[in-house]
Amino acid sequence: MILPTGLPFGAGYLSVFWIVPAAILAYKVLTFGSREKHLPPGPPTVPVLGNAHLIPTRGFFSKLKEWSDQYGPVYSLKIGRSTMIVLNDRRAVHELLSQKGAWYNDRPTDQQLVVATREENIALMHESPKWRAERKIASSFFSPKRLDSDMRPVQEAEVARLMSDLLAKPERFQEYIKRTTASVASITIYGHLATDWGSFWAYAVYIAMEAISKAIEPGTYLPVDQFPILNLIPDRWNTPKQRGKKFYVTMTDIWNEARDRVEARRRNGDKRDSLLDKLLEEDIKCDVPLSYTELNNFLGGVHMGASDTTATATLTSVLFLARHPEFQEKARVELDRVCGTERPPKWADFHDLPYINCIVKEGLRIRPVIPGGIPHFARQDHWFDGMLIPAGSTIMVPAYALNHSSESSSDPSAYNPDQFMDRAGKLAPELAAASRYNELAHHSPDPVGIQDRARGGGRREAFGVGYELRRIRGRVLAYAEEVQRALCSEKREAWRGFGKRIC
Repeated sequence: MILPTGLPFGAGYLSVFWIVPAAILAYKVLTFGSREKHLPPGPPTVPVLGNAHLIPTRGFFSKLKEWSDQYGPVYSLKIGRSTMIVLNDRRAVHELLSQKGAWYNDRPTDQQLVVATREENIALMHESPKWRAERKIASSFFSPKRLDSDMRPVQEAEVARLMSDLLAKPERFQEYIKRTTASVASITIYGHLATDWGSFWAYAVYIAMEAISKAIEPGTYLPVDQFPILNLIPDRWNTPKQRGKKFYVTMTDIWNEARDRVEARRRNGDKRDSLLDKLLEEDIKCDVPLSYTELNNFLGGVHMGASDTTATATLTSVLFLARHPEFQEKARVELDRVCGTERPPKWADFHDLPYINCIVKEGLRIRPVIPGGIPHFARQDHWFDGMLIPAGSTIMVPAYALNHSSESSSDPSAYNPDQFMDRAGKLAPELAAASRYNELAHHSPDPVGIQDRARGGGRREAFGVGYELRRIRGRVLAYAEEVQRALCSEKREAWRGFGKRIC
């Protein structure tokens, strides 16, 4: 039998050996970035990029809300080879991150984060024995019992200082609030107070926060995890990577100096009741050994989380109160009823000051501190309402989108603390343990409720929830108290114009 020497259209048999691989390669390229079957719906994809071309460099959180309105509360994005699942649904957040927390406890791999933090920031590191050991230390030290006993005098003293500062120079409210927040954190973690804005203990934490924001801001660095071919770019041409390395040096230098100052104090025989003092004394022991920089950056990470988020949330409430004097007046009336003019409010007054708590909750709802959330990592496949949540996908819980849904508020864009009156007396631990996911959705500064799931969720829920909420509530109380005092003093006119000046 004689075989024909060629194929139709003039093709030779040898052509098959490159046509077939070429066809397979073309198929791989054309389907790279496409949405797989059974994934939640989402924006149309294009070959290779998927939805990467749609990701904005700024305002990502508002885009997540826009896509949710268009594609539903649970949707997917394709970024190159990776899959992102966005949960803008309270039930989905509760069932996945709370009930199945162990499956979503980790963080996705992000080379920029690894470069910038070297797995030494507790909020951003992967789940590991080191992470569990550090979390155990922080959770124990910032327990509700310690917050209401050992740390309460610190809180009340710093709030009293803030009240004095605000009354003297209200136009410097932003500086005073940030100093107070940093000071409470530095006292509890390092045993040193921030005497003024020029103090290392006041400004250093905000330098570190600004640096990390620039180093890991979404959309500002190469997506090498989603597009592995980008790993071929030499480091010397990869400016964002160099920025990440620079941040690590900045962060480590700051927290090394903080430890040096504590050790210098201790060498002079001055030992205090701070977290670092207890670690150095071995009154508190870590379950795994930590290097010099690992311990310093662990404590620095706690300081950053405690200071910046609390200051931001407090400033949000102050600004909205200044713009809405009608709600400010309700707070003043409540303070008059409970405290009169003879004394400032204290933590013991919490249950008698429900409207103050409503103000805190509404500030956290309308302007969440981390509006887009911090990503989780899915360990295994899971089905939700007929949609596949695949293993290896990134899970996002966008606090801004959740808090501005029609479920959260009848008028999400309007500032209205009154809507929280039916649950004003509930504290973070109660809501964290609640079985009703619709209650969880209305609480948070990142910690607890939907917004805590945005930052942590499940086993990643922030350990200092009560700590942060007490601090925010204290600052709002200070602001409301000083408005009350000022309206009864010669500064009445200055305070009446305060809202207009700061808005």
